[in-house]
Parts: sequence; structure tokens; C-alpha cells
Amino acid sequence: MRKCVPLVALLSAFAAPSFAQTVPGDLALTDICGTCAALSNPMGLNQPDGVSLYFVHEHTGRLKVIDENAATVTTILNFGSGGTTPPGGFSIPGSANDERGFLGVAFHPMYASNRFMFVSYTDGNSDTMIARYTLSAATPPVVDLNSRVEILRVDQDFSNHNGGHIAFGPDGYLYIGMGDGGSANDPCNRAQSLTPADLNNAGSCEVDSNFVNSGGNADSRALLGSILRIDVDATTAAGSNELCAANADGSANYAIPGDNPFAGSAGVSGACDEILHLGIRNPWRFSFDRQTGDLLIADVGQNAREEVNFRAFGAATAVNFGWDCREGFIAAGGTCRVGDVLTDPVLDYSHTHGFSITGGFVYRGPIAQMRGVYFYADFGTSRIWTATQTSPGVFGPQPNSSNNWAVAPSNVSSFGEDNLGNVYVMGYFNGRIYRLTSASAGDNIFADQFE
Repeated sequence: MRKCVPLVALLSAFAAPSFAQTVPGDLALTDICGTCAALSNPMGLNQPDGVSLYFVHEHTGRLKVIDENAATVTTILNFGSGGTTPPGGFSIPGSANDERGFLGVAFHPMYASNRFMFVSYTDGNSDTMIARYTLSAATPPVVDLNSRVEILRVDQDFSNHNGGHIAFGPDGYLYIGMGDGGSANDPCNRAQSLTPADLNNAGSCEVDSNFVNSGGNADSRALLGSILRIDVDATTAAGSNELCAANADGSANYAIPGDNPFAGSAGVSGACDEILHLGIRNPWRFSFDRQTGDLLIADVGQNAREEVNFRAFGAATAVNFGWDCREGFIAAGGTCRVGDVLTDPVLDYSHTHGFSITGGFVYRGPIAQMRGVYFYADFGTSRIWTATQTSPGVFGPQPNSSNNWAVAPSNVSSFGEDNLGNVYVMGYFNGRIYRLTSASAGDNIFADQFE
């Protein structure tokens, strides 16, 4: 696991990006399981190291396993209707516009030996829950419901802007995307709150008594509107600390990486140690470039702009991406932290071209000429765009209505990536999973080493 490697060695393990990527003219979306029954509102695809199966989680609470060769789909976990409700309950979304539900899955980098799977969902009180389960080595695996370990809970102000995506970074730590708590224009100013002292507690921004009475930490609201970074291979002992989602005695089933920007007494006094970056509205899918380690965060806009933010791997300082005083490249009218330098996105588009961004991946798969192309989409219009990095941290072209690569057969809820770097597209309403393929470049998903 990489997090034990010194930072200098880890940085040298990544190659610098190349700047000559192109998309094949015959690039297509190929259904990976055309004879399988359709999925129900898929929200993401994962493939643990060394495993050929695809794990797809659905909005309404099911985790399914696709065996592409056998053309079968098997449900291995169900939090929703007809399933086993997890402790604390599960919020079953009532529609595509309901932003609660089963929102994220991440497999531990050492999954082959520990069989750990982490899940992100909204509980019965509509708050964010991150938990760990252990899976069997069977094919398909069995989820041990009794193995559940609660990792982190965050009190949500409203039912929307939950974020909820989780992923392990190249450093081996778990990254968590948190929305600003919901409503419109961030009325509680959560995206600019770094410390419990910053919290707006007036009116609808006050802490939920049900959350606190069930053991939740009221300070966790300061984690909203941020990207969090935690160490799930360690715990925090009881006592005084600056963990904003710790238990009442200060203990937690996670620890803080020593180089987090607000760890201990570093950075802003009293800042939540879990926070890596702030100024986020609703991060709907972030990803790491598997070649460079760079982080790309798609952030859903308010009334004007959708955006993609960028952070180079190895940059340990916190970044304020500007919500809610900035929306994309324009001013948004809110109030940001005094003295903070705000970081603009690398890509943005107006609501003339779409209105709900879905972040994707930098392609690093078998199609050699396409390695380095970033794919992302808009849920509302089903447009899929591509962008290339023309110089470090500079991407183009900026998206519009005429330069999208394709319009997907269904609204794009998410993207996925397999062990070989192939990229997949989730069709929310038609329940299909598509792989990016090119007949001229070949579609051998079992290709030899190509990086």
C-alpha cells in the first residue's frame, strides 16, 4: 500500500502527463452486458485489484456484481426495499432528483488480503454515513453484514447536496466528497466553514437533535462543502483533538494523515483535521489520474456554471475552490473566507450547455492514442465531453453545445474505471453500463501491460 512509501519516492513513481492525446474517430459506447437484465439507476462502477467482476451500486440501495463473461448480474447487498436495513436506517430516494441514497463504494487498496469494502450512503435521518464491510472470497462474494464498522457520520442540513463519493487516493488514504449541506446558495455557509466556531447555528442551520441524540457530533457540519482525507487503517484514541466527526469522547474509527493541511495545530486554529480542500458545492464524482496521481473534482453548479477543479498530486496545502462567492469562473454573490486565495476551475460551462455535471476519469486504458484524455458529462443533457491537459494543470477545450464528443443513450449518472484503465459510463434511466471502445484501436480488455 503506497501510503507507507516516502513522499519523494511516491512522486517519482508517477509519470509526467503527455500532451498529444486524441480520440479515435470510431470511439463508441459498448454495452458490457447486453443480454443481462437492466440495472436500476446505477450510480457507480468499481473493480477491486485482481478481480474480474464489476461491482455496481444502485441509487436505491443495492450493490450488484456483473460477470461480463457469464452475462449475469447478482445482488450481494441491499439496504433498500426488500433488503436488510443497516443500523441507523437508509434513506430510499423517491426519484432521480432525490440526492439521498446509496452514493459511493470504495475497495481497500489491500482488498485481496483484507476484503474490506467501504460504502457511503444517507441514513434514515438523511445524514451521511461511511461504513466498512468485509466480503468473502467467493465468486460472487458474500457481504458479511455482521462485519459492519461505522467509520464517519456527518450531519446534513437539507436532503440535497450530499456529495457522497468516496475513493482511495494513490497515497492509500480515503477521500470523501461532501456537498455544502443543501438548499440553495449555501444558506448555512458550510462550504466556507473550517472550524466549529465558524458554524452558522441559526434557524434551519441548527444541528439536528436526532443526529446528536443518536451519538452524532454537531461539529461535523463544519465538514460540509469539502473534500475530506482520512486514514482508515488507524484509529484515534479518546481525548482532546480537532476531529469534527469524532465520538463524544474524542475517539474515532479513523485517524488523520500527518500531512493533512489542518492536522493538529497546522493551518487555521481549530480547523477540522479531516478537511483537505474547501469551497465545494456538490462534488458529483472526483477521480485520480492513475498515471500522475492528480485529482479532478467535478462540482455541480447553482444557476449559472458547472465546473471541474484540479489539484496536482503531492500538493499538500489546502485549496479554497471558492463556493459560494464563486461559481465556475464567475462571481456568485456569497461570502468567502477573508484572506483566502481562491482557486479557479480548469473547466467550466454555462447552463446553456447543461446543468448538472458528472465527473469522470482520465483515460489510461488499452487505446494508446487516447491515454490522457479526460471524460466527463452532464446528467441533464447526456452530453459527454473530452478534455486534454495542454500543460500542467491546464485543460481544454472549454465545453460547449457543439464540441461534445457524444450524447449518451441515457442520462449519465457516473463513470467507472477497471483495473486496466478502461472507462465506463453509467446510464441512469436505462440501467446500462457502457465501456469506451474503438474497433480500429482494438477492444481487448485483457490486453498485456500497456503503461
